[in-house]
Amino acid sequence: MALLRMARGIADHFPIRVTEWAMIVPAFGMGVALWLQDDMFTTSPSFAKLAQWGDESMWCVLVLLCAVARLGALTINGSFQAFPYTPHLRAAASLIGITFWGQYSIGFLAAALYGGGAWSGVIAYSTFVILELVNLSRSTGDIRRVRGK
Repeated sequence: MALLRMARGIADHFPIRVTEWAMIVPAFGMGVALWLQDDMFTTSPSFAKLAQWGDESMWCVLVLLCAVARLGALTINGSFQAFPYTPHLRAAASLIGITFWGQYSIGFLAAALYGGGAWSGVIAYSTFVILELVNLSRSTGDIRRVRGK
């Protein structure tokens, strides 16, 4: 019964949460890539700033935390009326995502400007930041609606 309720909750909310579901893919994918390739930051000057701020395992933990928090929040989102805090969990996942992808974007920007790094990462990762800002706006809007009830 709980699985059916969760499936219905996911299906009912999927259209408005599509960007949140979509952002699980790059977060999980990057986490796995950082875990499997523990020398990723030595492969390109684009990673130079990121390597100064932390190693691959630190970045891996941060982005996997985002993916897991978001997956959990979206799975129970709207399925259990007695737990009104999923918008808070979604907002927290968005903040983690903004932090992660924002730092990645800044690191790639610094490398592109001053260290011979590629601009493609700046474009891709800053797009993820924009999507996470949209996700944060939607989840905080849901928090306001829950409080208004």
